[in-house]
Amino acid sequence: MSSAPNNITRLPTARATTLESKEAVTREERARSSELAVNDDREMVPRRDDDARRELALDSGEDETFSLIPLPQPEHNWSHTLLSFGIVVLLPLCLLGLYFLFLATPQYFAEFRFSVTEVTPSAGPLGGGGSGGTTASAVASAMGGHSAAAGGGTAQNFVVIDYLKSRQVVDELSQSVDVREIYSRPEIDWPNRFDRSRSTEHLVRYWNKMIWANYDPLTGLASVEIKAFRPDDALTIANQLVTLSENLVNKIAKRAEEDAVKFAEQEVVRAKAGLDKARAAMAEFREKEGVIDPIPSVVSGNTQLIGTLRGSVSQLEADYDTIRRQNLSESAPSVVALKSRVQAAREQLASVEREVSGSRSGRNVLAGVVARFEALDMDRQYAQAILLTSLQSLDRARASAAAQHLYLTPYVRPALPESAGGPRVFLSMALGAFILAAIWFIGLLAVRSIVNSRA
Repeated sequence: MSSAPNNITRLPTARATTLESKEAVTREERARSSELAVNDDREMVPRRDDDARRELALDSGEDETFSLIPLPQPEHNWSHTLLSFGIVVLLPLCLLGLYFLFLATPQYFAEFRFSVTEVTPSAGPLGGGGSGGTTASAVASAMGGHSAAAGGGTAQNFVVIDYLKSRQVVDELSQSVDVREIYSRPEIDWPNRFDRSRSTEHLVRYWNKMIWANYDPLTGLASVEIKAFRPDDALTIANQLVTLSENLVNKIAKRAEEDAVKFAEQEVVRAKAGLDKARAAMAEFREKEGVIDPIPSVVSGNTQLIGTLRGSVSQLEADYDTIRRQNLSESAPSVVALKSRVQAAREQLASVEREVSGSRSGRNVLAGVVARFEALDMDRQYAQAILLTSLQSLDRARASAAAQHLYLTPYVRPALPESAGGPRVFLSMALGAFILAAIWFIGLLAVRSIVNSRA
């Protein structure tokens, strides 16, 4: 009877001792976990000790002290996901489909393709060439000859493409076509309709949406596409753009040619002034010296006179020697007369020779006169040559200006569209679905990331 109560009193004590030991093991395990967070190099050994102690404790009795806490599982509410997909993706797609079926206005496209060709004239028989060419080459080109070389005007193609997207083309096009009226008609759907009360800057931005222009440098070909909401409007605008592009190319070419003609005319005026100055100097020289041309008149006459005088002096000297051989006295009348004639002939010869190469008081020497005449004559001939060259350059410039060297060739002209080319419903729907699905997916990931971070 005495042992039973003792056993009864010992059971709670043993139970308490077991619980205390388990609590001690739990505290030690928490300390070990803190040690593992600080030092990762000794991770495996403490984990093995903890596993062994946990198994011993679990074998000693059934207790939930060492049971692992399960991780929180994400809650997937598929109804919310489907609802968001319907609002973000399906509803806008349905509205877009209704717009294309009942509201979208048919779009018509008129296309033309062109190439700007530059023709460089070759040199003609009068010389020159470059950008001007000659009158003969211009005439040959006009008659279909092969005196010019054709090349692609790359810069001009880029200029035309840029011009078609500029405000200037909108202003010039509005002078012949009412662009605001064409794109603001009431039958056009609201997203594509232009408000005609808006400014020209808004019209230019709207115009850049209605035109597509591109130039391929590899092929040298350019293409332009016009979008309108009536077939005849698209054709009218495209034809006017072809005309405006041709006018632009002609202006570019004519500006250079007009500058060349103006410069050639200025050179002709300058050359004429130089020739007039040379002629005035020549006229003054002739009036001063009293000769028209000293080279044929004075020089030739004096040369013949010198020859004649030398012959006369030689003949008189021969006669004088003959008389002296006859032993006549020096005072004889015949000897004195002959001697006087010889002396006079010698003086006349010396005078003429001095006039040609020497100098006499109060008169210019003939050599100086001829030298001044030759200098003035050279200036006159040079001025005449400059005037002749200037006149030839002016003729070439005028012929080049009359000819056309830049050609805009529309090898594909605009045609009246028979069917609508837009809107492209399937492509627009597919692109819209892809964009909406991407937006929905990114938003879904962002929302779930925020929810998981708060849990």
